[in-house]
Amino acid sequence: MTSQKPSASMTNRRLLTRKNRLHESRLEDCQIEAELKEGEAIIRLERFGLTTNNITYAAFGDAMGYWQFFPTGQDEWGHMPVWGIGRVIASAAEGIQVGDQYFGYYPMATHLKVIADKISAGGFVEVSEHRKALPAAYNYYTNYAGKDATSPESDYRMLLRPLFLTSYMLADYLIDNTFFAAQQIVISSASSKTAFGSAFCLAGPTDARIIGLTSDRNRAFVQRLGCYQSVATYEELASINAGIPTLYIDFSGDDALREHIHQHFGDNLVHDCYAGSASNLEFNTDSVGDADRKTHFFFAAPHYRKRVQELGGPAVLGAMDARQADFIQALSNPQAPWIRLCHSEGFEQAAQVVEQLCDNKVAPDEGHIVVLP
Repeated sequence: MTSQKPSASMTNRRLLTRKNRLHESRLEDCQIEAELKEGEAIIRLERFGLTTNNITYAAFGDAMGYWQFFPTGQDEWGHMPVWGIGRVIASAAEGIQVGDQYFGYYPMATHLKVIADKISAGGFVEVSEHRKALPAAYNYYTNYAGKDATSPESDYRMLLRPLFLTSYMLADYLIDNTFFAAQQIVISSASSKTAFGSAFCLAGPTDARIIGLTSDRNRAFVQRLGCYQSVATYEELASINAGIPTLYIDFSGDDALREHIHQHFGDNLVHDCYAGSASNLEFNTDSVGDADRKTHFFFAAPHYRKRVQELGGPAVLGAMDARQADFIQALSNPQAPWIRLCHSEGFEQAAQVVEQLCDNKVAPDEGHIVVLP
């Protein structure tokens, strides 16, 4: 067992988000207990990705429990979760060594204390009491041994893994339901990374035509991706054939757009899958799960658990990893990259990126990585 005992307390710098106004952030220092009990470790966050997905975590924070992962002790302020890579600086957990790096779910803070269980060469499960009832997919930390955490490949993987989990599981869910017999699939916010990741995963398993719905300013980008068989702007919705069975995948969270979709396709709308929000920072509880409206919220974690129970974890993760590798290879092509990496340093710059994401001012071809000094 590796054990390093720092002083009784440790300063933890953290970036907090105002829960009812996600544009607003503030930095503060707090103290965390540095004396470790058996099974505990302290990890220092080194780098993390920021995408609209993180804004979605915060927007759904109360409804889906995302604020509960990293309690702040403050009612109005929460930790916006991020996916990142951290290094162990102290450990009293057998099998976790000082210096080990782990990829997983972190708060935007310099340090995270974890209680580790099911420790293996591949990683561990975080079992703090407040996280036990939360989705298991967010409680696993992967050992980063043998990987260069500063490489472009690693940055792409860190940036896209949580998004691709949704993309892959959404495609698998639709395949499992034979696409609800749809002959065409309309995907809103088609320029979002999770949306075109889903389109990438749908290519091949279905004969249905995949149509990207986007804004006029992002039309050229969406067409350049090659994931969609056709692209239409929101103003061109009426030009899409309403006479055939249509599946709608909603990544916009736009209530007015949803109304137009239902009006335009009418009885030929076979399923309305609400998969996330790229523009609406309020969780839409009014229409989700309303059978008459055919609107259903898709959450990746339950479907992931279902697949693991049916096929086993290694089979599910292996298939997803293989498809993700294909996706990263496509979008990082040096000759025509879909996404260019944009690096920021420190929490102050991270707060600026969060504000830009909230205001929808981040270009679709940008992938933001924050490096902590």
